[in-house]
Amino acid sequence: MWPQGIKTQTEVYATQLSAAIAAHCRFKASIVVGDEREDVARTDARSRRILNFGHTTAHALEKVTNYRRFRHGEAVGYGMLVAAEISKSLGMLVSRELELMRKAVTLCGPLPRADDLSTAQIIDAMTVDKKAVQGKLNWVLLERIGRPRIVDANQIETRILRAALAAALRRQSL
Repeated sequence: MWPQGIKTQTEVYATQLSAAIAAHCRFKASIVVGDEREDVARTDARSRRILNFGHTTAHALEKVTNYRRFRHGEAVGYGMLVAAEISKSLGMLVSRELELMRKAVTLCGPLPRADDLSTAQIIDAMTVDKKAVQGKLNWVLLERIGRPRIVDANQIETRILRAALAAALRRQSL
């Protein structure tokens, strides 16, 4: 029994986790209030579209596995890793922050195996992403953690996308 007023380590973690979740909910709400209808013309860091970080890959992973292998959050976890890998390859994100992103995703729990999936099928599925506007796909990438940037998919070479997919899907499946 702990003396009154002294919290166990579990209670401390629960308090910290609750505070982090509340802060993220407030952040998301502030973004939504500022861009309620997700204006497709907006590309600034306060566009509602930034909330789609990780979703380009996530939707493709869900589609190629017939929505049976991944929970949505697991697919988004992979998507965040792919976006971070692309960001680093484009010189937007430094190696240290890519590693922090990998650790953050890992701390959320293990991801189902994905290294057996065809990158060609995933890329094909991306071309029909539900968030594409008039057939144009955009990525939410990172200039640094906490600083998103919306990038036209045409600015990302296929070799960079393939390498990012391979690195992210392989790394988490070990």
